[in-house]
Amino acid sequence: MTTIGFLLVLAVLGLIAFGVIQLVPVYLENMKIVQLLNQTKEQLDGQSPSVKDIRDALYKRAEIEDLRDIDTKKDFVVKPVSGGYTVSINYERRKPYVANISLLAEFEHSVEISN
Repeated sequence: MTTIGFLLVLAVLGLIAFGVIQLVPVYLENMKIVQLLNQTKEQLDGQSPSVKDIRDALYKRAEIEDLRDIDTKKDFVVKPVSGGYTVSINYERRKPYVANISLLAEFEHSVEISN
């Protein structure tokens, strides 16, 4: 392998590594959100919660987990279903990559809380 070929391989690997470094915090935040949903389900499942109880629990857990980019009133959707509620969240995160290119991660999670 020539020096130029070696430098090109290093440049490609460097760009990939930079992208991974940019996305690690996004996926760590996603893991916190999944944990928040699961803990809220465990806490309220079978307790006959109201929509206000669910939203209060989500807000408190988001504060504890320090989720600043999530608005618990707008981002979480609480819908009544037969026998309880479905709590879902759909969101995306954009991270700048190189010049005018960004990395986009889209997430969708939901849990069902029974009465």
